[in-house]
Amino acid sequence: MMSFKSTLAMLSLAMTAAVAAPAAPAQAETITCPHSQIRREVTTALPGGWWNTPIVNSLTEARVTNIGGRAALQCIYGPAGSIQRYAPDGATCRVSGRQFECNSGSASGSGARTFSTGPLDIPQTWTADLDRGAVGRGSGVDIWFQAETAELLYLAPRNGAKLGVGNRRNRGFDGCRGARFSANRVSLRDIPVGSYICAKTNEGRISQFRVNAVSGGSPKTLKLGYTTWQ
Repeated sequence: MMSFKSTLAMLSLAMTAAVAAPAAPAQAETITCPHSQIRREVTTALPGGWWNTPIVNSLTEARVTNIGGRAALQCIYGPAGSIQRYAPDGATCRVSGRQFECNSGSASGSGARTFSTGPLDIPQTWTADLDRGAVGRGSGVDIWFQAETAELLYLAPRNGAKLGVGNRRNRGFDGCRGARFSANRVSLRDIPVGSYICAKTNEGRISQFRVNAVSGGSPKTLKLGYTTWQ
């Protein structure tokens, strides 16, 4: 019969093993767009004398977007249209070239999942929505590419969104979650190309974007690459 001391020792070892057991590593998966080209054509019957010329286009872009409140992987084929699928359950996906890198689990332990991600080309005086990845007007916009003059250019939060400039380095979800946010606008002179900026969207999500380029001439276009987490 096992003694009381032996039982305590075994329980202690079991608890120590449970605490010391390493967390399961994130599972990585590469997902590619299923076709390099797609064809779009009218399949509805047409009256005599009418015809349709099919549109065939190659893959032009991959992006992670949000459809119905879920992250979706979208393959875009120019005028021929797009095809999409939902991201794997529990995975955080990002675009890598024209394919997707999806990780199940979180190396940081935060459990953050991507809500939307992709490029944003914002013309001067236009706004953008960091939740939906859309450029243009609307009640959900988060940032405004403001121009007082041809030289005085700013990025201004809108509709309750906030920006966290910080050290302008890539901080990811965990770093941006702890950032100091402000509703004040930021001069483009203070966030040159290559800067990473944290944001809190008007819907309360944590986001980060990189200033990829500012076009020459006037008016300008501000090119960002962003990721918003849920």
